Amino acid sequence: MLGPIRRQLARVFDMLDSPAVRGWLEQAVVVAAATGFLVHLAVIGVARFFPDLPQTVFEGLDKSPFHAVYTPFSVILFYEVLLLVFALAASHTGEIATQYQIISLIVVRRVFKDIGGFSELENWLAEPEAVKAVLIDMAGAVLMFLIVTGFTFLRHKTPKTPIRRDLQKFIELKKALAVLLLVVLVALAAINLASWLGMVSGLPVMLAPPANVDLFFFPRFFEFMIFTDVFLLIVSLAYYDRYEYVFRNAGFVISTVLLRVSLETPKPYDLLLALTAMLYGLAVLGVFACLSTIERGSPDRRKEH
Repeated sequence: MLGPIRRQLARVFDMLDSPAVRGWLEQAVVVAAATGFLVHLAVIGVARFFPDLPQTVFEGLDKSPFHAVYTPFSVILFYEVLLLVFALAASHTGEIATQYQIISLIVVRRVFKDIGGFSELENWLAEPEAVKAVLIDMAGAVLMFLIVTGFTFLRHKTPKTPIRRDLQKFIELKKALAVLLLVVLVALAAINLASWLGMVSGLPVMLAPPANVDLFFFPRFFEFMIFTDVFLLIVSLAYYDRYEYVFRNAGFVISTVLLRVSLETPKPYDLLLALTAMLYGLAVLGVFACLSTIERGSPDRRKEH
């Protein structure tokens, strides 16, 4: 019963992961980001230069032009989340690397939002707390960039250990889960957008967005990623039963949990927690790479192959 469903969903994933669909998606992201930026900038311009217009139309609108950068970054982040779902079927370490990229881009987006919060940009030194927040986020973003670079380097340098078991069913399962996650992603994005536009209310507790809609989409999606990773960790024991693989995958789950918690942790502790999560994942991958190198070169392992 589950086998045909798994294979059908895997075929859907293969169609969505084709070069043609990827190319169309990249073009759509560029158009959406550019259009969103220009429209947001135009609305801010109208609100600033025509103060006699009814202000209820612009209720809740941040009138700093720097806030217009927030819109294209949101589109780019959504695209990164799509890539995260596709990476789920290809590589576990690739999925974790994309998670780290998403968190770092969230911090970069927040820098622009913080800059737009200055009452007078020309006199920004008169607001030391706001300056401190911007500088902390800038430093945190650069550190995350370094960690992502180190993680990517280790990921490509880690020797591939041959797996003698047939992984076809496991790969199909990951593709099927990726398709289901895409459905969840689109649903969460639609609810988040509708909430931002004030179009929905009275949602269940699980889906009810907080006052700050920024704290709805990414925390909720990371919760789904946590349970997906745990499920794949359990299933993977039938295919990757060696100690280093089990520890690596469990360590990545811990890193994802810490990233999820950081999304709703007050500043600046959110950065500290996110950096700790990413450093933990980097350390786990580093030890895994060392152990894989040792195992690959050991006489006993060579005899097995």
